[in-house]
Parts: sequence; C-alpha cells; structure tokens
Amino acid sequence: MKKIERLLAKFNLKGINYEPSKGGKALLSLDEQLAIVGITWKESPVGFLVLFVECLSDKPAAQQLYKATLVEAHKAMADWRGVYPIKALEALCITAMTEATQQQGRICPECNGSGEVIDKQRHSRKCQCCDDGRILWTTETRFALFCQTLPITYSRFKRYQPVLSKLVCWLIGQRSEAVLALQSRVVREEEVALEVA
Repeated sequence: MKKIERLLAKFNLKGINYEPSKGGKALLSLDEQLAIVGITWKESPVGFLVLFVECLSDKPAAQQLYKATLVEAHKAMADWRGVYPIKALEALCITAMTEATQQQGRICPECNGSGEVIDKQRHSRKCQCCDDGRILWTTETRFALFCQTLPITYSRFKRYQPVLSKLVCWLIGQRSEAVLALQSRVVREEEVALEVA
C-alpha cells in the first residue's frame, strides 16, 4: 500500500486524509485514487509502465515495458541498413528504459549518491565522478550502459545512437502523457467532489 501511495504522491495526489477539508468533505480516498489510475491507464499504458518502474521498481511492469519497447525498437530498426544481432535490440531497450526511468541520471557508484567521498586523510570531498550523486546522461554513459549488454566499439554504437534517442523520446513522451492524463483526471474528480459537497 505504501508503494502505491508513493506513486500517487509523485503526481501531487493528496493521499489518504481522514481529516475534513475546508468543505467538510474528506479528500479522495486511496480507492478513489487507484480508480483514477485505472481509468486513465488506457490513455497511455506504456507511460504508466514507465511510472511504475520509475517510482515503484515494479518488476512485472519492467517486463511488460521491455516487451513494449522491443516492439518499438523493431519499428525503429525497420529501415536499418545492414545487419544487427538480437542482442543489439536488447541493449537498445535496456538502455532506453534505464534513461527514461532515471532521467536525473544514474546513482553514482563511487559515492552511492551522496555527492561526497572520503579521501585518504578521512576528509570529506566532493565526488569528482558525478553531479550531486547522479551521473548525468551523456553519449559516453549511454555507451557504457549499452556495452553491459552488447560489448561493441564506440564507432559502432554511434550507428545505434539515433535509434536509442528515438526510443528514449518515445518512452519519455509516453510517461508525460500518463502524468498529464492522471493530473487532469484528478482535477476533474476534485471538482466533482467540491460540487457535491
């Protein structure tokens, strides 16, 4: 239950509040909020999968998101000239999904996201590998992640990069559609609640 509340809080949904508001009417209950997610799901199912992976680290959602991203990768590679291994599609999907669900960058492995490291003299220093605990997305960081699935040369990766960019833009666009649909539905539900009150 707490995970779902965290997801809903991500979109400024008010969460469970049994205290009366100004109008004497309680805010939307958790059940009502979940119903809102269910109703708006059809507006952008892929976007909601992105949100579930991003906010809840939901493994079943990640598997479904992978399948949807794989379909999109096949479309993006339809007019590709030359050959490519199946592993390339896997690497494209994993890299695109990771970037779309961690838009602020990946947590730095050297400082564990704190942005500070301890030197030999036990003094705290700013981590030189990241920006406030996050390793921002660059061509090099995308290449490093891609190579964890399919080790290739940098020049070969540059051929895959336009497809990767398309996939990331598609995933982020789907995420934005889900957020907007959810927020607009909440506004409508709150307006109805105020009219009834």
